[in-house]
This record gives sequence, C-alpha cells and structure tokens, in this order.
Amino acid sequence: MDPLIQKIILATDFSEASRDASYHAVLLAQTYNAELKALHVFNPRPLGIPYYKAKKKDAHEQEDLEKTRQRGKDILKELADSFQVKAETIFAEGDAGPEIIRITTELNSDLLVVGTHGYTGWNRFALGSVAEYVVRNAPCAVLTIKPNNRHDEK
Repeated sequence: MDPLIQKIILATDFSEASRDASYHAVLLAQTYNAELKALHVFNPRPLGIPYYKAKKKDAHEQEDLEKTRQRGKDILKELADSFQVKAETIFAEGDAGPEIIRITTELNSDLLVVGTHGYTGWNRFALGSVAEYVVRNAPCAVLTIKPNNRHDEK
C-alpha cells in the first residue's frame, strides 16, 4: 500500500507564520518519507511587496526589482538547505494564491502546507487571505498552521 502522502509543498512567504509551517512540513516529510518542495511566489507589483524587499539604493527601479527577486531566490534556497530532509525549491512569480494552486495541481501534490497570518477584520479585508484562497481551491489536502504566539511571550 502506497503512503497517503508522497509529495508535500510548503508555500512560504518567509514570515514567522511560514517558519512555523516549515517545521510541520519537514516533520511530515520525514515521517512519510515524502518528497518536499519549498515554494515561494514573488509578486513584483507594488502591493505585493515581499518581506525581504531590499531598500531601494539605485535610481533604477528595474535593477532594484532584480535584486529583490534574487534575494527571494537566495532566501528560499537557504530555507530549503536548513531542512533536515532534501527539499527542492520552486520560485514563481505572480499572484500568490492562483500560483500556489497552479503549481500544486501541476505537480500532483498530496499535501500543501501553509502558514496563516491570522488577520481578522479590516486587515483580512485589505490584505486578503492567501491561505483562505488556497484552502478553498487546492486540489489536495491543505494543512494550515496558525501563528505561534510564543514569539511574542517574554
């Protein structure tokens, strides 16, 4: 009998919530001896500013965009290299929700792991919810990981 989970995709935006989700993705990959892929979707539009956006140092926006894109690729590789299992990386561009669904479908994944920011009210409305979009549209099981508040405790 084949294991239920053979291919896992960790969708990450490098936030604290995503770091918590990566822990669970790695643990599941180890448990099921599953293939793990770390996915990041870069959105070059102004409202899609990633966490790792470099400060603009040059007068040329395109050059700044290229530096930001490369920084995202580097951080994704560092993340995957930090896992205690072999993990491939996928760096895509576009709107995060639809791109995550497209890639998950194309790769015929069994499980998608995403962190949630836990936005409510106006923030959820204004910022949208990639996790909610993914849960509603994913072709496979989705494990959502809520933010771990231990980072706020002192």
